[in-house]
Amino acid sequence: MAAKHQRFALHDVTFAGVSLPAATIDCWEDTHGRPQWLARVLVRSRSQVEDGELSGHTADGRVLTGHVLVADQQVGPGGIKQTLIVFHGDGTLHGLQEPLHRERN
Repeated sequence: MAAKHQRFALHDVTFAGVSLPAATIDCWEDTHGRPQWLARVLVRSRSQVEDGELSGHTADGRVLTGHVLVADQQVGPGGIKQTLIVFHGDGTLHGLQEPLHRERN
């Protein structure tokens, strides 16, 4: 079971320099106590880029950045022209001040 789970919105999001709508961020510690995180974004088209820097700010004004890998892209059913992109954090999510998001070795 994941420990210390947090979920929050990220606003003014960019991925690899491209502006995206808001994202939902999930952060937790795995069973070995290592920090993990992912982001989900609903967009109008698929990403052609497989990895890059994700950044944005929280409702309380903190700027968060971190390297991500595109883990999944799910196109909406039928006439819905939206794609859910799931990004897996690759390393630290910078900008959070809690020990959960410390630098990995």
